[in-house]
Amino acid sequence: MKKSIIFLLVIFSNCTGKQGNELTQVSDPVNLEIEFLEFDTIQLQHGLFSGVGFFEMHDSNFYFVDQILSQVALFDSEGFLIDTFLGKGDGPDQQNVIHGFKPFGYKGLHVVLEDFGFTLFDEKFQKKEYLPLEWSFHESRDEMEKAPNEKMLGLYEVAWKRKGENFDFLVKEMPTGTSFLVPITMSHPQLNAYLSENYYKRAFIFGQYSTKEKKINFGFGNRSDEYLNYRFIPNFDFFHFASKEDSILVSFAIDPLIHVFSPEGKLIRKFGRKGLEITTKYPITQTIEDAIDNYSIDLTKAGFYGSIFYEESSDLTFRTYFKSGSMDSTSRLQIYKGSKLIGDLEVPKRFTVIGKLGDFYFADGIIDEQSEQLMIYRFKI
Repeated sequence: MKKSIIFLLVIFSNCTGKQGNELTQVSDPVNLEIEFLEFDTIQLQHGLFSGVGFFEMHDSNFYFVDQILSQVALFDSEGFLIDTFLGKGDGPDQQNVIHGFKPFGYKGLHVVLEDFGFTLFDEKFQKKEYLPLEWSFHESRDEMEKAPNEKMLGLYEVAWKRKGENFDFLVKEMPTGTSFLVPITMSHPQLNAYLSENYYKRAFIFGQYSTKEKKINFGFGNRSDEYLNYRFIPNFDFFHFASKEDSILVSFAIDPLIHVFSPEGKLIRKFGRKGLEITTKYPITQTIEDAIDNYSIDLTKAGFYGSIFYEESSDLTFRTYFKSGSMDSTSRLQIYKGSKLIGDLEVPKRFTVIGKLGDFYFADGIIDEQSEQLMIYRFKI
């Protein structure tokens, strides 16, 4: 079953402006070319599922990860169910927690990120290996408490996301061997997102997990300088990222610019344009308690940038954003060719590009437990 949805695609043609690290903001662009873009929804066959999870794609197959049932359902390109795997338990083919999932992500094995490590499964989801998620540090507890700095990896923790979104991580070949790059954060009383300027200036955003040492042994990357314009907005202290050839694309929640890092953590350049009519009056935190209590509310008060995906064969980068906040009925999708913005279109509220097959791109998707619908969006450029 397929359902068509029509949206307007706004293409920026012959736009001029400075390149490199400069941001060209176009509030009322001229020379717009407007086209209709049609979305199909591919309905996935399924059994029992909860309303909390996410979709992934590998080659011509789709995966639905149910985070409540801890199951992974495998579908073919037409949406027919091939099999269902895992489920809660401690057996060799079971899994209690799934924060992130990367199909065939490492040595031909599926990678599941759970609370305390990475579990590797074969094609049939039989458990092959467990990689504990630990941190490499030499400082004493007293040193870290009294004189913290950004280089002390023992002060960091994984920057977890809410359920319903794939907690992504990158698998990269580094000079020292294969590494998983994981987003990290810090909540030390003197170095944290609520009260500390140095946190925004110096705290690392990525931890490099060595599959050989089975530890996070290196931290790199810093937050956007945009955060220093506010004192402070911790509820918007998040980012999304994607791998592009030999670099890492990072999209911070409040920054129109996409930051490009080398695998070693050096900021190479920035590019991007501000979202159309995006609201940037971010609610500033007065106390830690207020920030914690108002997390969901704050996200409804201002716009922010969301998912980012790079498709290699077409050299297209897709980035979503909310114009006014998480209560918007729709979101918007920016499309970049190289570093040039070529499109900005309205899309469904839940919309994360996950892959390409032939001429079609695919996006996550509709998860509606009440109406018993699992659907993936399909579209052409």
